[in-house]
Amino acid sequence: MTAAPRVYLSRRLGRAADIGRMLEGGGSEIRPGPVAADPKVATRFGPDEIARYFRDVDALVVGSGETISAEVIAGAPRLRTVCCYYIGTEAIDLDACTAAGVIVGYGAVPDNYLGVAEAIVMLSTALLKEVPAKHAALRGGGWGVADAGRMVAGSTIGMIGLGNVGRALARRLAGWDCRLLGYDPYVPPADAAAQGVALVDLETLLRSSDIVSVQASLTAETHHLIGARELALMRPDAYLVNTARGPLVDEAALRGALDDGRIAGAGLDVWEEEPTPADNPLRTHPRVIATGHNIGHLRRSTTGWSRPRWRIPCDRCAASRRSTCAIPPRCPPGGGAWPPSPPRRASRSDRHAPRCRGTSRRARPRNSPSTAV
Repeated sequence: MTAAPRVYLSRRLGRAADIGRMLEGGGSEIRPGPVAADPKVATRFGPDEIARYFRDVDALVVGSGETISAEVIAGAPRLRTVCCYYIGTEAIDLDACTAAGVIVGYGAVPDNYLGVAEAIVMLSTALLKEVPAKHAALRGGGWGVADAGRMVAGSTIGMIGLGNVGRALARRLAGWDCRLLGYDPYVPPADAAAQGVALVDLETLLRSSDIVSVQASLTAETHHLIGARELALMRPDAYLVNTARGPLVDEAALRGALDDGRIAGAGLDVWEEEPTPADNPLRTHPRVIATGHNIGHLRRSTTGWSRPRWRIPCDRCAASRRSTCAIPPRCPPGGGAWPPSPPRRASRSDRHAPRCRGTSRRARPRNSPSTAV
């Protein structure tokens, strides 16, 4: 008799109980991970913990903040796969996984990347409308401000990375009458054009944009992608938004650019060190909207399985505007959406609607900026 697969399940997952029940229903045996002493501090597993939790597991379902090191992989000889629900693999030793033949699967649920895309729209709008200055003026007993801000319409939004977040952002800005520029060396121009985005080189994007939004994965290639040189290319009335990973931006260079007035402001949800120190000047900088790596989070996406009321258009069916799917650009066989609607009598338009056949995404190089959060 074949033994049940044994799965390590992180307790850092907001929906761990639901995942555990699903896995047990499929015949797996669950091994719960340790309770984090401080959820804000990353977990690094020592030799005793590796022996306790990983020595005989077949799969890992890991949470944000857990470091899957080469030592963890070496201490799990039965391991076949590592899965995580967030975007980004900087906490997983990919070289060790490759050498051991371990498959790594990752990717955010729609609540995550759509929430981040909405947050970028919000931050961009708030910065262009000078909301921080207006808020500070009223709280300080004043009223008006010297610069009342400007319209989003007619502005240029530059997007670094055209993955799930970038495509979702482009869809949300489609009706705002603004120009969309993108930089992603791994996305064909035709794919970007289908989203209404003109691909340009990074220098052109920085020089031309009112808002520069960073939404790339953190790799050796993208570390400090935005540094002193890149900030110097931006216009003095432009704003930087980073909702992806903190080390993509050189914080010291950003602080200097803000203090010297070389850029107008920034929206920061992610930091080089997390939690960022209490004395980090960017926390309270008058030209910064600062949040703690949670601006895209939703109550429903951290307390249980999401039951969204919206229905997500499939990228591959966008031309028909009839088919929908759970996680673009992949669809269930025959189309459909998540959550599934109750059965109903098909209308005439339904009978003639194009059907999505469900296509796997083409493989992309590991260090692609377009695999962002």
